[in-house]
Amino acid sequence: MQPEPDARGQDRQTVILVRGHMPGRILILDDNMTRRITLAARLSGAFYDILVASSEGEAHAIIDKARPGVILVADELVCQPAAAFIRALRADPEHRSTTIFVLTAPGGQNGRADLLMAGADEVLPRSEPDEVFRARLRSHERSREMVRTLQMGGDEGQMPGLSEAASQFQGKIAVTLMLPDADQAEAWRAAIGPVEGLQFALAREAEPALPHATERSGLVLLGVLPGAEHRAFRMLAERSAQPDGDEDELLILAPEADSATVIAGYEAGAGAVMTGPFDPAEIRARLIRLRDRLIRRRGLHRALKDGLIAAVTDPLTGLHNRRYALPQLARLSAQALVAEQELAVLVLDLDHFKQVNDAHGHGVGDLALRSMAQTLQDNLRPGDLIARIGGEEFLVALPQTELAAARKIAARLCRAVRETPVLLPGPQQRLRLTVSVGLAMAPPTDRAPEDLIAAADKALYAAKGRGRDQVALLGCRRKPTRRDFAERVGATPPAAPPTGTQMRFLI
Repeated sequence: MQPEPDARGQDRQTVILVRGHMPGRILILDDNMTRRITLAARLSGAFYDILVASSEGEAHAIIDKARPGVILVADELVCQPAAAFIRALRADPEHRSTTIFVLTAPGGQNGRADLLMAGADEVLPRSEPDEVFRARLRSHERSREMVRTLQMGGDEGQMPGLSEAASQFQGKIAVTLMLPDADQAEAWRAAIGPVEGLQFALAREAEPALPHATERSGLVLLGVLPGAEHRAFRMLAERSAQPDGDEDELLILAPEADSATVIAGYEAGAGAVMTGPFDPAEIRARLIRLRDRLIRRRGLHRALKDGLIAAVTDPLTGLHNRRYALPQLARLSAQALVAEQELAVLVLDLDHFKQVNDAHGHGVGDLALRSMAQTLQDNLRPGDLIARIGGEEFLVALPQTELAAARKIAARLCRAVRETPVLLPGPQQRLRLTVSVGLAMAPPTDRAPEDLIAAADKALYAAKGRGRDQVALLGCRRKPTRRDFAERVGATPPAAPPTGTQMRFLI
């Protein structure tokens, strides 16, 4: 491989590294050496790592090794059309987030829609001013950074449910046309024509949401016409101020716009700004690109949300797990202290569960746990906390519940489990279960959740020792006083001493 001169006239190899403090690596693919050097020189002041390739094969080798975040592709490649190179790259899931710009000759309009449909994020002339080019680049960098954040540093293929998100997406995405001139907006809608998966409406029809759109956030097509720039951006600001308005994907059509207007569009959050003539095919292609980006982002949001839910959910029963229960129990205990109310804590254990597994197998054991979980849920109040905290052990917290009511609820749970047999596979096969319950009343102190559970667990062992299928209580029961609250929050306690404390240990 022959050395080629860099932007400063020095001989360097085809891979040029311009190191700087700004993160990001850009690959330039162009078989014209002059254009490569010129573009590398333009970008060198932006503190990116610049790599260049003179052929598709060389580009693929650099991509596999250096994994650039941005690829700039010349539209006039000798060996392979730019669209074919982009399709091959997009076929690899690892490069789905890579930003791809196609650089064309000044004024070139032919084939732009095809390049966008092939997977290009942007098609722009080489003569574009540096400040506009960098504004486009920053916009796509922000989008890529958002994706990386949602991925939490992992690969999309490793996030459960995400790989199917786009293919399983059904319904239409709203496209809101926003122009100061309603007649012009209607004319644009007619000229663009239908696009699969998209539903168009004028801004006046689109608030608060389109009737058949699946979600509030969607696509916005904003027209910025000469002389009406301020009004257009004011409409966009009003839209962004609405709930979820900042989650839209924005396409700005700004024919004949100057550099300042284009930069303002990207700073306003645009995914793309079109400055050329009105081209329905290009508009449709750009809307499809933004639609796919929106669907992908929604899928990442759902995967992240599902992952957070899974982290605090027991997969067998669907109840919350110990990780969720402990901080919630601490919260309920603190609320009870402030409100001077009582809190009851129950620990329930399925009786003879090992015998169930030994006699019927673990499949029936799992069925028994699911049945018990459902029975407990059906017999608790909406504000009560229930969680599976161990193998066959469950936790229930009863806020704003005094001892008498707590004992009734615990007895009701025992009775409900006893009277709800588990239906086993096979004709007329039923498995009857019982449960033992330990009950503890939380005193109005800074008692840790683990201590409350330990007290209820101690009572549970007493219930087991007495023959199971019953409730046992271990408690330090005292009506909370204002002194407790005052000492808790650091206030001065009242002068009068609190009433005497009556301790009840019931086992």
